[in-house]
Amino acid sequence: MPVLFSRLGNSIPFSGLFRQLEQEMETVIRVLQPGPLGIIEHKFSAEEIRWAQATVREAVNNWRRNTCIEKQSSM
Repeated sequence: MPVLFSRLGNSIPFSGLFRQLEQEMETVIRVLQPGPLGIIEHKFSAEEIRWAQATVREAVNNWRRNTCIEKQSSM
C-alpha cells in the first residue's frame, strides 16, 4: 500500500498531503495490530486493591485539605 500512495503522491501537486495521509494510515494500522500472543491479563490481588484505594483516599484528603487552606488564605 505505501508504494501506491508514493507513486500517486509524486505525480500530483498535493504530494505532501498524500505523504501525510500515508503516514497517518500506517500509524493506524500499527496501532490496530494485535499485540504479541501470550499476554496474560493481570489480576490484582486484594492487597494491591487495598493499597490503591488507600492511595486514592490519601490523595483526595490532601486535595480537600489544600483546597480549604487556599480558600482561607485568599480571604
